[in-house]
Amino acid sequence: MTTVNLGVFNVAIQYLWKPNGRHTWHYRRAVPAAIKHHYTQPHILKSLRTKDEIEAAKLCLNLNRQYEGEFERLKRGLPKSIAQPTYDLALEKLNSFGLYPKALLDDTNHPHIADDFLHSLEDKLSAVLPQNEFEQIWYYGKPIPDNLLDTVESAALDLLHGKYRPRASDYVESYVHLKDRQNDKRFVLTAERAIACLLEFLPDKPPGEYTRAEVRMLIKLHTDKKAVKTATLHRHLTILRAMFNKVAKERELKEDMLHPFTDFEVPHLREDAVDRIDFTTDELNILRQGISARKRQIESLIHLMLDTGLRVKECCGLKVGDIVVDADVAYLKVLKNPFRRLKTASSKRFIPLIGVALEAVKLEIENKESGDWLFPIYIDEAKESTKNTAASAAANKRIRSILGQDAPTCHSFRHTFTSRLRNVECPKDIRDELGGWASSVSDRYGSPADIKIKQSYLLKSLDAPSGIDWAKS
Repeated sequence: MTTVNLGVFNVAIQYLWKPNGRHTWHYRRAVPAAIKHHYTQPHILKSLRTKDEIEAAKLCLNLNRQYEGEFERLKRGLPKSIAQPTYDLALEKLNSFGLYPKALLDDTNHPHIADDFLHSLEDKLSAVLPQNEFEQIWYYGKPIPDNLLDTVESAALDLLHGKYRPRASDYVESYVHLKDRQNDKRFVLTAERAIACLLEFLPDKPPGEYTRAEVRMLIKLHTDKKAVKTATLHRHLTILRAMFNKVAKERELKEDMLHPFTDFEVPHLREDAVDRIDFTTDELNILRQGISARKRQIESLIHLMLDTGLRVKECCGLKVGDIVVDADVAYLKVLKNPFRRLKTASSKRFIPLIGVALEAVKLEIENKESGDWLFPIYIDEAKESTKNTAASAAANKRIRSILGQDAPTCHSFRHTFTSRLRNVECPKDIRDELGGWASSVSDRYGSPADIKIKQSYLLKSLDAPSGIDWAKS
């Protein structure tokens, strides 16, 4: 611990240290015993690269906050740090030397501005290369072999010279970081799949270096191969466009803002889609049978989807406070919350509760012991997310156990729900509002009168044929 004089105050700064015979200050701290196995040395020792005592104190405090966070994550069984994009890490490296992107181009009056950074690379290269090879690189401009510098060092060097151009594969981590979706596994996976779709047939290079001809070739190769549906391919390309736009704009990568992943067309889009099979009326009636105590929550969830048309994720993210049963017409509110994002803005809606859906929510509320969630077994508190994949799998398993292995999946409830409403001549705008597809919201939306109108069509639909029954009639 070192005492630093700050005007009229003397402040003790923990972990600030100056080694004997050195002029610069250092950060020195022992690694906690419980996490020592994560480190090669028993102590953290970092040069603060300054002789100024006050500046060193500030740097020491900032560095200690960083390590406090790192230690805490390790104690919780998490990685040392949340992965950062290469760009951010390269920028941090330059900043640690007092540099910024394009510094060598912009600051012609200070030709030695980057000496400290360049000397650090010089020391690294000279230690592993024969003298003649080192001289060819350092003095004559021969390219540095990829294996001699790590990814961050190479990116930092390119940033310094104004040449940083991340490749398409580098965009995922930047995109996820910029959207603040690091903990959203589905979002990350979707972005990674889009890049995989690109790299299956095209080389990995900066987005601005692709051509329109290459995009057309990519689409043709995927459609010829028929490994993915045309709608899936279109979705991958849409994600690539959004990803490249966002990262290139935020990183000011002007050459890559002009990428060709715009105004693309996928031939015969959705013509290869497989029609989702509706549940028959008989199947719905079988599923409406009473809820067993042993399978209560999953059967309640099935009943809720059956008579509301809710998505699985929307059901999992319901709170008890979203259910209103003491009104003239019982209803539920589909609202955004930190654990569940809504698919679109129109997904926010009010749905009357009728039939087995009403019975299911009442049963779950009656049997609640604590907490805010209607289906707590499908909530991951630690990750602040819904377990919709697990819920979907459990629902499908239960449906198959009742109806047989060839039964439709729980995702078919929405399609069947819409078919039933159509078959009782429910107006399209009301069907769209109930399903969360409305392009605009009317003045009556969510009002008591609106809920009563919706209830009347839902009650009619209880005995209405599904799409399959109707098609046969």
